[in-house]
Amino acid sequence: MPLTPRSVVVFALTGIILTALGIRTGVAALSPLATTIELDVPLVGLPLGALGMIPPLAFSLAAAFSPWLARKVTIEGAAVVVGGLAIIAHLWRGFSPNYASLFVATIVLMLSAGIGNVILPALVKLYAPRAVGAMTAAYATAMALSATAPTVAGVWMADAFGWRLSLATWALVSFVGAIPWLIVIPFAKRRGIAEAELNATLPIPLAAVSLARSPTALSIMVIFAIAGATAYTAFSLLPLMLSDIAGVGRTEAALALGLFSIMGLPLSLLIPPLAVRRGSAGILVGVATLTGALGWLGLLLFPGVWLYVWVTLLAISPLSFHLSLTLIGKRTKNHFSALQLSGYVNRAGYFFAAIGPLLVGLGYQLTGGWEISIIALVVLSVLQIPAVWVLRRERLVDDELRDARP
Repeated sequence: MPLTPRSVVVFALTGIILTALGIRTGVAALSPLATTIELDVPLVGLPLGALGMIPPLAFSLAAAFSPWLARKVTIEGAAVVVGGLAIIAHLWRGFSPNYASLFVATIVLMLSAGIGNVILPALVKLYAPRAVGAMTAAYATAMALSATAPTVAGVWMADAFGWRLSLATWALVSFVGAIPWLIVIPFAKRRGIAEAELNATLPIPLAAVSLARSPTALSIMVIFAIAGATAYTAFSLLPLMLSDIAGVGRTEAALALGLFSIMGLPLSLLIPPLAVRRGSAGILVGVATLTGALGWLGLLLFPGVWLYVWVTLLAISPLSFHLSLTLIGKRTKNHFSALQLSGYVNRAGYFFAAIGPLLVGLGYQLTGGWEISIIALVVLSVLQIPAVWVLRRERLVDDELRDARP
């Protein structure tokens, strides 16, 4: 492998942060403007709900082909693809003449974000192998900020310049995010021959054995999926839940959801540096399991008491999302392996996260209450317990697959 110049590393690390900063803007930019967009494009109601289903499903679909794309065009080239598709899709959404156009543009935008989800942990492993925790914290925080900014700045831009310009403006963030990768691409091409040679001599490529045969890979996928299901369920249904079981008003329910949302920012800063410490992964999974189970049980059994305590516990439980992102880089030997593991985790994890709220809502629809659904969410949290013992062993996915090979 050629020695990576320091300037290339600086541009690459900058690119990681800037790509992460633009990766979630499309998710959060549309819904705050729904009533304004409705004046030009019918949106409120079922059409908006259909758009809300796109992100996790598109993330799961993108994860299926992202490793292949990165191998074809280099992982840095895939980052350029992420930026290019996002630029097109943001502009497309801003100037969509009808709902069908807006729907397709949103699919393209979410596929772009899904590719970014997969390649970012591998880019961290490639350019910051000794600082996986710090870099994961940095880009996870950037992702959290990118999901928050449109809810404030997007509304302001829509009031000042119209909703179309508000949606289209986020293309600028993606444009800036692509620039460092265009600078890094020449080095990436020179590295391509060495990568091919290394790939041919690897003792056990991850793709040769199903990742499901690695207890560590399976555990990372499970905790990622449960964190996603918890988060998407809360964002979709928590206000309605609190209104029904705790009798809170709309303002208080919105405040509780805001508390749940804002907790993601400190978790993105704190969890990755903790996750790289020896012996900490199992403990963190235990904390996620305990807080999730106690939070849901608290809402079920004592909804009128300590409401914000239960919501805070629920907000802590998706810490396993940030833990998973860190472990993708920490529990693999190189960025090839990290790329394959990231695709596996994102593909299965986001699919489960997409159907989680649907199943919870179905439970409510069939029973007329939240009891069965909340019990199911408690059980879901408890399903993380085996991962406590698996992840505390500190084994690499590559080694487990080598041992599993016939």
